[in-house]
Amino acid sequence: MIGLVVGLVAFWVPIRMDRQAQERERSRTCVDAVIDLRAALRTIENGYATNPDHKSERTVDWAAGKAEIERVRASCLDAPLASANGVEQSKMLWQQYDTEQNAARHSPPPLEAVRALDAWTLDAIADLTQR
Repeated sequence: MIGLVVGLVAFWVPIRMDRQAQERERSRTCVDAVIDLRAALRTIENGYATNPDHKSERTVDWAAGKAEIERVRASCLDAPLASANGVEQSKMLWQQYDTEQNAARHSPPPLEAVRALDAWTLDAIADLTQR
């Protein structure tokens, strides 16, 4: 009986430790992607603040932001985010970003989606680092 318990513990503890390590790695990867997204969003905002009429630079900024959004979507899909901050629940923000990116081709957009995504990044970072 004691041997059975010891055997179960010896089997269960490494599996649990491995799951915890995987969760920490998923969180770290997600946080890294979210921080990079935050930087890309700041680049967009700062670009419009300093030189809003330079459309080619703004287009590059929007494309870089879109690439970071895709990275966050992939990196954070299995991360332990609270449901309010989950990637699946944030699809509306991604769609708003696409809408503003398309509008930016014609005139400076209001940057509401950029600001909403910026707030989301703060919430996601707080959520992932409090675990």
